[in-house]
Amino acid sequence: MRAADLLISSLTSHNIDTIFSLSGNQIMSVYDAALDHNINLVHTRHEAAAVYMADGYARSSGKTGIALVTAAPGFTNALGPLFALQATETPMVLLSGDSPRSKDSLMPFQQLDQTSIAQGLVKESWRLAQADRLADDIAGAISIAHSGRPGPVHIALPQDLLETKIGDRALPNEDQYAAEPMPFSNADLPSITNVLEQAERPLILTGPSLHPSRAPGVIDGLMASINIPVISMQSPRGLNDPALGRIKEVLGKADCIIMIDKDIDFTIASGHVDIIPAESFVLIASNAESIAHASSVLSGRLKWGCMADPKTAIEALKQQTHIKGNAKWFKSVFDMIAKRPDLPSQGSDLVAYDVMQAISQEDQNEMPIFVIDGGEVGQWAQSVLPLERAVTNGISGAIGGAIPQAIGAAIANPQKRVVAIMGDGASGFYFSEIETARRLGLKITFIIVNDLRWGAEVVIQENLYGSERSKGCYLDDKTRYDRIAAGFGAKGVLVDTLDDFKSAYTASLKSRKPTVINTMIKGLPAPSF
Repeated sequence: MRAADLLISSLTSHNIDTIFSLSGNQIMSVYDAALDHNINLVHTRHEAAAVYMADGYARSSGKTGIALVTAAPGFTNALGPLFALQATETPMVLLSGDSPRSKDSLMPFQQLDQTSIAQGLVKESWRLAQADRLADDIAGAISIAHSGRPGPVHIALPQDLLETKIGDRALPNEDQYAAEPMPFSNADLPSITNVLEQAERPLILTGPSLHPSRAPGVIDGLMASINIPVISMQSPRGLNDPALGRIKEVLGKADCIIMIDKDIDFTIASGHVDIIPAESFVLIASNAESIAHASSVLSGRLKWGCMADPKTAIEALKQQTHIKGNAKWFKSVFDMIAKRPDLPSQGSDLVAYDVMQAISQEDQNEMPIFVIDGGEVGQWAQSVLPLERAVTNGISGAIGGAIPQAIGAAIANPQKRVVAIMGDGASGFYFSEIETARRLGLKITFIIVNDLRWGAEVVIQENLYGSERSKGCYLDDKTRYDRIAAGFGAKGVLVDTLDDFKSAYTASLKSRKPTVINTMIKGLPAPSF
């Protein structure tokens, strides 16, 4: 047995069935090992796309995403999405081939200090030191990825160690893959419940890993137990998130805010007292840095901070059934969250809102998994479509990942239709992965809502500098995404009316191959109060 065989065995023994990868010299032994195991090796057109596929796979399934790339340029190509994956709290492991350890002093081909570069973009990064320890390293990486606040982990794999013959080795037991326990201490409960009991308008905020799309039923279960509104935030628009309606007014009225692994960051105006005047905050976090930061910026309003895994914290709070929130306040919060801004007048032009309404009204047995990219188009989608089964671009504000994320989601959920929604700007990042979707026979609808511009940036230019200085952020109608899709062997459709869009969308849901719908619209700013 080679270490490469041990790597694949360590993944399959943990029921990991897919690796997203782009090949290269240093990892070909892993490709060879995969031939002897029941594992799906998805070959991509770009290393960053492999990472985004692992992201979509993980966030739509609750499993661990695995991306495998080669050394140096392959590794650096894969780095781009990691900042976004940290913010979305995605449990995934990036495996990268590396130059041989035995040649470290000889300046070998594609030598690079990968771990130094990866630091700051992942929870942990290390270089494999012993071939016969590879399975334990894999189990440890998966455990770290899921422990506390989830996130990406990186391991560099020297080529010579992967090819080393190590004989038979026992595989890790299931406990080694499990998330490291970070139990909620009952000693913290009296202080937290005391703060809640004194509040008239308490509110609980969570981070992305507890959103209903990632943790179905968890938030609902907590609200059912203590009748306190719980809101999960996962948008870079923060208090202007169109999916959360008048969230800014909600936070302006709350007198007590419990943060469950949600940082006091830009999405809530860094807790500025003029915007969020609540006198009492409690932070339950999986890292001490979050608590220290909250204590600093809240200037005495942090009444209690403690460390715990977010899900165990919620389970502990659920048991406090003697706490019963104000029913009137509870209803008013979700009435405010449900509100949406009035639509601007758009005449007879097709706009993003019309497209999203048509998608939401499609008669289908089960709602698809939506993959929603960023920018103005993404905000229109999030304001209209149900997000209980959605993968969004997340708090980082990164755009462009929708095409590979949709591929990952489709592979993780083969019985479900996946619908990816993006602007024309965002579609260009990884458009070649349409070929990957076609090659794999995936039933995905890719909707490019095309306003011939980088919408968010044009809005910024117009708001800050005036429409006469709105330059450099426009695209044009010469690029035919539908024809490019057809060139990749997928189906491509061009539409510019609502009726044509509805027909194309309905047909795409029945198609047995990926469809790109190039939808020409008039661009509008995202909905905002």
